[in-house]
Amino acid sequence: MTDISHQERASIVAIATNLLINGYVIFRHLDLSGSGALDGPDATEAWAKMVLWAIPVAIGFTIVLNVLFAFAVKERFSGAPVDERDRMFRLRGMTATTIVFGLGFIASLGGLALGWVPLHGIIAFYISATLSDLVGNLVRVVSYRLGA
Repeated sequence: MTDISHQERASIVAIATNLLINGYVIFRHLDLSGSGALDGPDATEAWAKMVLWAIPVAIGFTIVLNVLFAFAVKERFSGAPVDERDRMFRLRGMTATTIVFGLGFIASLGGLALGWVPLHGIIAFYISATLSDLVGNLVRVVSYRLGA
């Protein structure tokens, strides 16, 4: 596994961070939902406070996992320039991210227009952002693995 580019490693780390952080968010959401904290007028505030911590934790996880991954594969920073293949894979991933996020955003707005409570619209928006990031990074990794 020592034959891995910096960009591919960054995508793998982003996938791992996404799964770790959002796995915890799901368990925490189920806990809050089970305790009734997401049932009252303060439900949106409680959910937002529960999710807000994810930003700094995700940044920290990303840094730590990048360092650990680089150490595990004995990667030295080569300063190698990003080539055309890297740009193509990044663009492919960004396209997938944009499409999934756009569809999720429209679905969130559609749900709100059909009468969802604001909390459900915010959760749907969060899910679309999370899934779009995951799909975009998976597309990049698959592109690297297939080489096309």
